[in-house]
Parts: sequence; C-alpha cells; structure tokens
Amino acid sequence: MKVQTFLLTFVLFLGMLCSCVNDLDEVKRITHFENAPDDLTQNLKMIYSDSGITKIHLYAKVSETYTSPKHITNFKEFLQVDFFDINGVKVSTLTALNGVYNHKDEIVLVQDSVRLYNYEKDQTLETESLTWNKKDSTIRTDDQVIVSSPKELLTGNGLITKQDFSYFEILNPTGKINLKKEK
Repeated sequence: MKVQTFLLTFVLFLGMLCSCVNDLDEVKRITHFENAPDDLTQNLKMIYSDSGITKIHLYAKVSETYTSPKHITNFKEFLQVDFFDINGVKVSTLTALNGVYNHKDEIVLVQDSVRLYNYEKDQTLETESLTWNKKDSTIRTDDQVIVSSPKELLTGNGLITKQDFSYFEILNPTGKINLKKEK
C-alpha cells in the first residue's frame, strides 16, 4: 500500500510540474505597459558624497526613471534637494512639487511652488520653475522671481545663481523694498 501511495503522489507531482509552463509572450503581453517607467520608487532618499563629504541630499515623494527614448527621472508630488559646502555643512535647500532630471545633460528642471533657501543669509527665492545644472552648479530661471530676506524684498524676471544661493543676479529687476535698515 505504501508503494502505491508513493507512486500515485509521485505521478501527481510530476504531472503538476510538467503542466506548469509560462508562455513568455503571454507574460510580456500581460505585464508590459507602453508608458510605464523602468523604475518606480516612493519616498526616494539619495545622498551624493565625494571623498566621504556629503555634497547633496535628495528626497522625492515619487521617482519614476525611464531609460528610453531619453534617460530621465521624473520627481512627482514633492522634491527636496539639500546642498552642502566643502566641509559638509548644509548651505541651501531647493524644494518644488515636480521635477525632471535629464541624466545625459545633468540638468534638473523643477516646477510648481519652487523655493531656494540660503541658511546663512536667511534668504529665499520663490518662482514657478528653474533649471539646476549639476555640471557647473548653476541655477537659472527666466520666470518671475521674488527674493526675500529680513533686510529686503526684491522682484524681477529671470535669475542666475549658484546652487548655494550665496549670491544671485536678477536679470530684469522690477522692484526693491527695504524691510529693515542695517545699523
């Protein structure tokens, strides 16, 4: 009786093993989505460092990476980039609701509720979109800008600065309001 039970179990197991075949074309048809990202990450946290010194912290609520036709990463719902100086001290923070990173050109375009804050100067840039060039660490926008600090409020169209926001140039200033006199 034991031999018959063993043989019956073996034949059933062998039959189940042989009957399970995946048709690769069918699997691809079911799981392939035309516009789906190659990589999807929620609550992405990345740290870029050089020689053990932190240079950049990046946080994105949703990150979608595509490798073709262009190698880009879309940041959605919220993006924050913290910039650090050569000593590893946080000097500025860039936030926006959305962004796109072009891996080939090393350019990041951020949009919607964009803010760049410099901690040392307590100064904030507000605009609707800007471009951060990772190669030369510049930030640029042609949109309307508001730069505020405890001392003044500056407005204009277009701005260029370094990622640390230690200095800036408003390309087409439209106004200046002194808020507090220096002593």
